Amino acid sequence: MPTLEHFCKVDATLEFNMIGKTPMGVRIDMPFHGTATGPHWEGERPVEGIDHVTVRGDGNMDLVIRGRIGEGRETVGYRATGVSTAIDRTTAEPQELVLFETGDESLDFLNTSVGVVLGRGEGTELALEFFLVRR
Repeated sequence: MPTLEHFCKVDATLEFNMIGKTPMGVRIDMPFHGTATGPHWEGERPVEGIDHVTVRGDGNMDLVIRGRIGEGRETVGYRATGVSTAIDRTTAEPQELVLFETGDESLDFLNTSVGVVLGRGEGTELALEFFLVRR
């Protein structure tokens, strides 16, 4: 039976760049930056990326994300897709599936790992919990 292993917590600030109405819904690009803490390293690591959001007709959001945790040789790149459930006009709860890519030898197990992210966004603040799916 698969289990989830906590990988890291991300606290970030979002920006909002309105693209506009598209055939798929309203598109908003949301660059983000913040910090990550986790059991696989000491202290905080910088986080940044962009979330391409499409607000669907039902008010929920499709997500396509490219992000980076760390810097220099300790960088972990990731790409994610998911859906974010709108709670109200300023609050949402994202759920994402994540793939990682890194050259950091201490984290190279991520290159063959699949992750799950659960979070909450309130206004411009975003809190995410990353988990690794383990067999």
